[in-house]
Amino acid sequence: MKQSIEAQEDVKTVLMNAGVESVLTGSIRLNTRKLGSTKEDVVLNTLYWDGGHVQSGILNVNIHVPNLAGQVGENPTAKDNTQPNIARFQQIADSIIPALQGYSGVDFLLHLRQPGKLENYGSEWLYNIQVEYIHLRKD
Repeated sequence: MKQSIEAQEDVKTVLMNAGVESVLTGSIRLNTRKLGSTKEDVVLNTLYWDGGHVQSGILNVNIHVPNLAGQVGENPTAKDNTQPNIARFQQIADSIIPALQGYSGVDFLLHLRQPGKLENYGSEWLYNIQVEYIHLRKD
């Protein structure tokens, strides 16, 4: 039986082998982003995990990118730093999606469940990709 952290590590390995970390200014991490990070990071966590004979679960692949800086707001003297850098989110997602879609590992399969959704958390944004992880237990 695999634990969800093992599935996260498998997905991280797939992304590392695909060169995703070289596209980032930050790193690929499990479960949480480094405290105070202002870099481009990818964080993997588990949304759902089961313990059936055919184990499956949904993993989040969350892309974090700093907001665009110094955008002009309604008041031309005010600077708006709350806007997402959509182009950069898409560039990073473009390196992640092909690596995950239909991946077949030694003992697991990956299928894209959600190929990308921009989400707002206060003044921060993330781009969420969901991948289904399937593992056939041998115990």
